[in-house]
Amino acid sequence: MDGSDTDDVHGEVPEGVGPEVFRERLEQVTRDDAQHGAQMRLQEKDVFLEDIESIEQEPGGHGSRVRLRNGLIIGGVTGAAIVAALATIRYRRRRHR
Repeated sequence: MDGSDTDDVHGEVPEGVGPEVFRERLEQVTRDDAQHGAQMRLQEKDVFLEDIESIEQEPGGHGSRVRLRNGLIIGGVTGAAIVAALATIRYRRRRHR
């Protein structure tokens, strides 16, 4: 077996639940935990929640893009990637000099 049948398995979203639920959850966590120095790992980048400016739907409706305050946009973020990123949240005080 060459594994090609399982390369693109993303899991199933329960009926009636759209991809916006993942964006909404990330927005909620960003609002609630940003001031505590929380950070998460999103697409191989450590991101402080306070640096997230917005979470937007990409054209086509399935993916999301995360816009950071410094102008960086992390695009092509799936619901599964958001769930994984939320699972990596850790708290670390950012030191301002």
